[in-house]
Amino acid sequence: MITDRLIEAGDEELLAASLEKDEYHATTKPEFFVAPNTICKVYEDGAGPICFVRGSAALRLDIQYVDNGDRKRNMQAMLGGFPDLAMKAKENGFSEIIFQTNNPLLSKFCVTAFGFTESKGELRKLL
Repeated sequence: MITDRLIEAGDEELLAASLEKDEYHATTKPEFFVAPNTICKVYEDGAGPICFVRGSAALRLDIQYVDNGDRKRNMQAMLGGFPDLAMKAKENGFSEIIFQTNNPLLSKFCVTAFGFTESKGELRKLL
């Protein structure tokens, strides 16, 4: 039977060891799973823990520019509006902002200008 419970201090060593040897999450720090405004559950069976699942209050954005070719205005809108949006999101309990794009220029801009991380078209910024 599979059960779940909140992560406990005694789980941190196992979490760290599992991250360290995981080819997909080797650079993820254990602190990511217990960051403020997140919840971490441990799923286990009679043999012990199976996995750690982190949940967060994420703000998912969809961005539609009126004119994709007007890069200067689009960039100005992002530079002028995003910091305030991020601040208000954090004030309202969100712990991260997520959006997807297949536009490599937008992705690079958000990584450089705002500190997003990108993985397979998904951009994520921890607040």
